[in-house]
Amino acid sequence: MLDYADATRRHWDDGLFLLEDRRLANADHLFGLAAECALKAVMLPLGMKLRPSGAPEDKRHGHIDRLWDEFGAFVSSRGGARYGALLSAYQNPFAGSWKVDQRYDSRSGFTLAGVASHRDGAQTAKRCLDAAVLDGVIA
Repeated sequence: MLDYADATRRHWDDGLFLLEDRRLANADHLFGLAAECALKAVMLPLGMKLRPSGAPEDKRHGHIDRLWDEFGAFVSSRGGARYGALLSAYQNPFAGSWKVDQRYDSRSGFTLAGVASHRDGAQTAKRCLDAAVLDGVIA
């Protein structure tokens, strides 16, 4: 069953656990997924359409490296400008530095600084999710 909010928490918690253990490659991957799930959790009740597979219909709403930049326009056009503003104060930390395909990369290519940037980005995305929960947009 699709549950972006729960997936956010699961990926976030596991990312923190792996970061603490200096398992940077998988921590980095999970922080990107946590951020992506957090934004999709906000977008879904605001009208994001899904394919039968559960993937977003709009390809721009795919992975976090692109989704971060698309989020503001999407939520602003659907009464969620408050959530877009929480994200727009920050430059996309995932652009050019995080790809879902990195799950195949050697662990030697990940740095603590890069993972910390993605962790901070995921935390920012989680703030959008938390605000939507507090506002009752997400049950």
